[in-house]
Amino acid sequence: MSEEKIPDEEENTANDVESASPLDDIRQTFINIRWQHLFWIVPLVAVAVYFLMGIYVVNPGEQAVIKRFGKILEERTAKEGVHYRLPWPIESVTRVNVQEVRRADVGIILPEHKHRIFPPEKIQLLTGDENFVNVEAIVQYRIKDAAKYLYKVNFNDERLVRSAVEAALIKLSGGAAVDALLTIEKLRAQTVVMRSAQDALDAYDSGLSITTFNIRLIVPPEEVADAFRDVQTAKQDKEKSINDAWGYYNSVIPEARGSAQKMISEAEAYRTEVVNNSRGEADRFSAMLAEYQKNRQIYSEDLTRYRLYLESMEKVLARMQKYIVNPTNKGEKLNLKFINAQ
Repeated sequence: MSEEKIPDEEENTANDVESASPLDDIRQTFINIRWQHLFWIVPLVAVAVYFLMGIYVVNPGEQAVIKRFGKILEERTAKEGVHYRLPWPIESVTRVNVQEVRRADVGIILPEHKHRIFPPEKIQLLTGDENFVNVEAIVQYRIKDAAKYLYKVNFNDERLVRSAVEAALIKLSGGAAVDALLTIEKLRAQTVVMRSAQDALDAYDSGLSITTFNIRLIVPPEEVADAFRDVQTAKQDKEKSINDAWGYYNSVIPEARGSAQKMISEAEAYRTEVVNNSRGEADRFSAMLAEYQKNRQIYSEDLTRYRLYLESMEKVLARMQKYIVNPTNKGEKLNLKFINAQ
């Protein structure tokens, strides 16, 4: 009889297992839990999760600003990495990308650049000589101080940069002539405007830094563009004529100065030669006069005169043909120069 009862018991156990529902399993599990322990574990887990919520990550190129009860903690500005702050509502964090290079268009209206707020407008500048020019420029900037950028200026950053650059351009053009702005002053104007605009942004505590500034175009208004081109062409012709004249001047004047210097040198040499010869003749005559006065008692004055006459005749007659006329032979002439020197 015992062998017949064993299969019946196994069938009853299997039927009990099949009839148990998931809710019965959950109920059976929680029956073994000591509920007095949960009153300690749940608050501890909640507190741990709350404090773990203070962990935050600052990505590369970002800067985080920490606020405690709404006040900025400037000494707690965080850079990239893993950081911790007290959970909300005690402290909050705002992350800003400070490596992103942003762009502001000055006087340029491009369809591909959408501006829902404060779109750029064409600008005209009045120059120092009372002329108008249209200016187009491109400004690139980035955020250098996240705290100042977020809370110091309550204004659109792109519009703020454009306004600072436009003010600098107006200041520059008011003290420059239109010809200078269109030609030689353009490169210098970029540096001056960039420095002036950056000074204005720093004065506003905007936290923005201009990285590059490029004046894309400075042109006269379309209504007077042809007249400006004619003026520029005339000025170029004028400059060409002046340069040609200076070239001719530089080729003729040095040659004339060289010729004049040569003539002056030759004249000075001739003067020196004549003066030296005259002084030599005067010295020789003075020496002869001294000798004559010394020997005046020995030689008569007529003899001296005759000797001087002969010396003079030797100089004069040396370059002439000399003849002896024989009066007895019908005026026959005898040439004394027997040898003709070639």
